[in-house]
Amino acid sequence: MLQAITSLEAIFVLSGIVLLVIGAFTFADRANPARVGTGLFWVLLGLAFALGGVLPSWVTGLLVVGMVVIDGLGLVRKGAYGEASHEERVRAADRFGWRIFLPVLMIPTLTYAASLVPWGPGVDPSRVVFVSLGYASVLAGVVAFLLTRARPLELVNEGRRLADAIGAVVILPQLLASLGTLFKTAGVGDVIARIAGAAIPAGSLFAVVLACCLSIACFTFVMGNSFAAFPVIMAGVGVPLLIRPFGADPALVGAVVLTCASCGTLCTPMAANFNMVPPALFEMRDQYGVIKYQAPFAAVMFVVHVALLWALVGFAR
Repeated sequence: MLQAITSLEAIFVLSGIVLLVIGAFTFADRANPARVGTGLFWVLLGLAFALGGVLPSWVTGLLVVGMVVIDGLGLVRKGAYGEASHEERVRAADRFGWRIFLPVLMIPTLTYAASLVPWGPGVDPSRVVFVSLGYASVLAGVVAFLLTRARPLELVNEGRRLADAIGAVVILPQLLASLGTLFKTAGVGDVIARIAGAAIPAGSLFAVVLACCLSIACFTFVMGNSFAAFPVIMAGVGVPLLIRPFGADPALVGAVVLTCASCGTLCTPMAANFNMVPPALFEMRDQYGVIKYQAPFAAVMFVVHVALLWALVGFAR
């Protein structure tokens, strides 16, 4: 019983239940001009989370296709959430003060604390992180209830408001991670290696370093996910053109190349969690405002990564 409750599957089921509740309340929201489409989107996503472990893969694929079609038709829209007025929010902020941050700070604190516990052999550390993140969120919700003395309906409406503010981009990380796996399986890395090998001058360390950093930054820009781009670029450029010919340390190359991928992450709307969700949640006038602010820093970081990798590999030879 305990094993089932603390499994990653249990977190997926809980997440699915939350999405199904959001979908049910959206169906009843008459202020939403597309309440059927929006509600159906969240219900389909909830089913994919809650039943993904038992559904055939083709059924999950159909659920994803259904969500894409719904969003493509413009049927995922915002509704009414019974929000407090600006004056009420200001008064609440003055009343609670710094304590309002306790539920939010609990989530990373408890998750990190759980990762430090020596669970022993046979326990997957990544599972511990994700499971503790899920239950830390539940505990944070309970603390928020006790702190604010809000009604459960307010939690549902606020969750629905945040979900609708993010919209369909909420499924983008999962889709991009799947795309990275498909690219690796299809041998995209080998194609990149052949193209890079033909274009880079033989024996030029700087050209190889530049190609490696540029390719992963561009690939991450397209995919929005550095962890999906990393195995493709390392298999196609890093290992065959940099590590083997120049005897570079794989750990060194991997660390610098992976962080260089962040230069692409900072500049792409495909990295929805980082660049598109904040403008939506904070209702910024420019939905690309975060990207425009980060782009100059990304350019400087890219130059630093190229120079650093070139110097470190050259010094170690």
